[in-house]
Amino acid sequence: MDVASGYHTFIKEIYPNAIHIADRFHVNRYVTDALQTMRKQVQKGLSPFAKADLKQHFRILGKRQDQLTKDERLLLKRLLGYAKQLRQVYEWKEAFIIWYDCSPTYAIARKSYKRWLAQGEAIGHPIVDTCLKTMHNWQEEICNYHQLRFTNAAVEGKNNKIKALQRRHYFTRNSECYKQHILLECNEEWIQ
Repeated sequence: MDVASGYHTFIKEIYPNAIHIADRFHVNRYVTDALQTMRKQVQKGLSPFAKADLKQHFRILGKRQDQLTKDERLLLKRLLGYAKQLRQVYEWKEAFIIWYDCSPTYAIARKSYKRWLAQGEAIGHPIVDTCLKTMHNWQEEICNYHQLRFTNAAVEGKNNKIKALQRRHYFTRNSECYKQHILLECNEEWIQ
């Protein structure tokens, strides 16, 4: 599920015995957003060149370290050299990705998640603390990913396709045509 309180309440009422799993994409987004917010704050105090450099290459910070090219790794090293706290938050973000990928069991995931939370608390910055509040509140649902590795990626993908279709069909008045396009875009087998 998405990391929103409405989902939490609804699922507890309707499916009280279900295992609640916070979607990995949405959880990762909180950590990545904290990193980008830190980048914006750091930028303000830098020289014009460093500020422009960090702003121009902000996407490098969001990429997984294991997916960076050699040139991107050199660029990342330069970007992280601008501020100690930016480096700390980047390493914290990478530790979270490793936690998701490498926790072999639920029990180990819970222990290492607590270490990851402590790593974030050690940074001691309000931006990270705001993210950690959500991570503490959703700890059980986040760790449950390691019981059943489910995500709602398929649903999110279809939702994005429908949103894109809505933008393309802004002036479409034929609702049946619109419905058929949605079914076609989402590759449903039962198109009539």
